[in-house]
Amino acid sequence: MKRIALATVAAAMCATPALAQQRDASNSLFIEGGGPGLLYSLNYELLFDDDVGIRVGFSYQSLQPTASPGGGSGKASLITVPILANYLVSFGSSALELGGGATLIRADGAASGNGLAVSGPGTTVLGTAIMGYRRQPFDGGLQLRIGIEALVGKGLALSNPDPNKVGVLPWMYLSIGFSI
Repeated sequence: MKRIALATVAAAMCATPALAQQRDASNSLFIEGGGPGLLYSLNYELLFDDDVGIRVGFSYQSLQPTASPGGGSGKASLITVPILANYLVSFGSSALELGGGATLIRADGAASGNGLAVSGPGTTVLGTAIMGYRRQPFDGGLQLRIGIEALVGKGLALSNPDPNKVGVLPWMYLSIGFSI
């Protein structure tokens, strides 16, 4: 009896066609808290072949200036541009999201905040890797994402970041948007 049941299950598994669904909505616009844009970012993503995507974002942030020996005050700002490639392991409208890429950062002064320290004006690149959960219906609509990431680069640390040392900053992200 066990053999018959096992043979029936095996035959049913082999005879059942794959339930692969074609994604109708491959463009997404979303706002993300945390993530590769550091504090927040506005993002656009394009999915290719239903499970591979590329995204680009933008963020502007103001940081408190680092104290200087001559006193002084001012305002320092950061512009971040996260660029990532993502891979989705889909389970219906839910997916495991895996990705990696870089965040370009342009600073206009010396400052620290949000786990990042910059020693002066200039541009730097941080590496990033993400892993999370995504809900994105195949035919479009509300998109939700939540996950964890690791940023790697100079000036990163959970506490007392040093702009001259390479560090790793574990970070979280949460996003909401719309896919069409």
